Amino acid sequence: MFRTRFYTVCRVWGMLLIMEAIFMFVAIGVALYYKDDIMPLLKSALITLGVGVFLRVPTNKVKISVDRRLGFFIVSTIWLIVTAFGALPFWFSGYFSSYTDCYFETMSGFTTTGASILKSVEIIPHGILFWRALITWIGGIGIVVIVIAFIPFIGGSGMSLFAAEVAGPSKGKLSPRLETTGKILLSIYATLTLLSIIFMWIAGMSLFDAVCHSFAALASAGFSTKDLSFAAFSPLVQYVTVFSMFAAGMNFTIFFNIMKRDYKKILINEEFKAYILITIIATLLITLIIYNPDAGLETSFRDALFQVSSISTSTGFVSADFTKWAIPASFILYLLMFPGAMSGSTSGGLKIVRVIILFKNARRIISQSIHANAYMPVKYEKAVVPDNVILNVLTVFVLYIVTYLLGVVLLVFLGVGIEESLGGAVSCMSNIGPGLGVCGGFGNYSSFPDAAKWVFTILMYMGRLEFATVIAVLIPAFWRK
Repeated sequence: MFRTRFYTVCRVWGMLLIMEAIFMFVAIGVALYYKDDIMPLLKSALITLGVGVFLRVPTNKVKISVDRRLGFFIVSTIWLIVTAFGALPFWFSGYFSSYTDCYFETMSGFTTTGASILKSVEIIPHGILFWRALITWIGGIGIVVIVIAFIPFIGGSGMSLFAAEVAGPSKGKLSPRLETTGKILLSIYATLTLLSIIFMWIAGMSLFDAVCHSFAALASAGFSTKDLSFAAFSPLVQYVTVFSMFAAGMNFTIFFNIMKRDYKKILINEEFKAYILITIIATLLITLIIYNPDAGLETSFRDALFQVSSISTSTGFVSADFTKWAIPASFILYLLMFPGAMSGSTSGGLKIVRVIILFKNARRIISQSIHANAYMPVKYEKAVVPDNVILNVLTVFVLYIVTYLLGVVLLVFLGVGIEESLGGAVSCMSNIGPGLGVCGGFGNYSSFPDAAKWVFTILMYMGRLEFATVIAVLIPAFWRK
């Protein structure tokens, strides 16, 4: 049994590293086009490919099986492994001062956090910048979804990986075949990315910038090719990017329902309606707070809309330094960091559906305290929410809050300012990127000590896997027969 599990893990790890090496070769093509030094990417690709083949080939003829427990272990480890090898191009490039910085930047990319330690990205070669954008795109759809779509040997065992990977309480298959579900999700993701590239390019971006920013926008990441992020681009580009970010924050089943012309499911979707309502209300409130007659109403509205869309979808692009806004406006953005956008999207955070269920359950508890004998089920989209789903939502909420508080305490003890600790911890946990203080707005995470960077890295990792997957592997009972 142990031998089978060991071979299973090695086989999945090996295939993922081979796939990662293939993506590195794509980045090498970009580096060649722009006449960059290809050696950092080439050495990284060969090392990654070599290790992948070493793990994959000996297990080629072994029949494997992935149960739910092994699925949790594989998912919790592959993010660490692909990050370790994905950091090699940064390390060999010489633009990063330590491997800690490289690992931080790569984990930020794969988890679509978009937090950066780079003081200037415009000095980085095109090939490395493309790799930096590409890892966000890979992480956005989820490494395991790619595995399910293109690695047939997993078969029916893939559901165990899918359950451990896909975010939110409302995950489900779009097709009876899990492999088909993965391909549908990838096709939607790729189509949205392509449309974003086209519209950004038409709006005035260079093709390279359009590709890199579309990768980051649809992945709900925040890596930009400019030091001033979207403040470096025109208002038209910013409006186009708002649509890309908003689409990235939507549950992909909505696009699937549009393809099937099943509009009734969209109209009754409570989470989607709440998502739109939150965006409108937060945008209007911030517009009123930051309105400057000298700048004009349109500029205030655009800055508010862009930052609300960026923060609520956990994308993390910046069009204005929101740390210099009035405190109420910054506080609204801080609150938006917690819920995130919709489940089944590429965004981070608790997810709006969980917040809705939490409020409905709180209302039920209050009502039952008044009417003790009344039966008051929690309903979502006219259907009764099972108690086990409510329990799961409460569990994730508690884990989120406890992890957040522990992260803040650790950061404070490591010498990080209270403002940066509060903002940076929730930003990394919700995979947003910019926080508060020196790591907010146009700031970065370069000034923090290495120990603090590792805390931020762990928070990104746990937030991307929504805590339970990681914590389950750390519990002793997980390893018992």
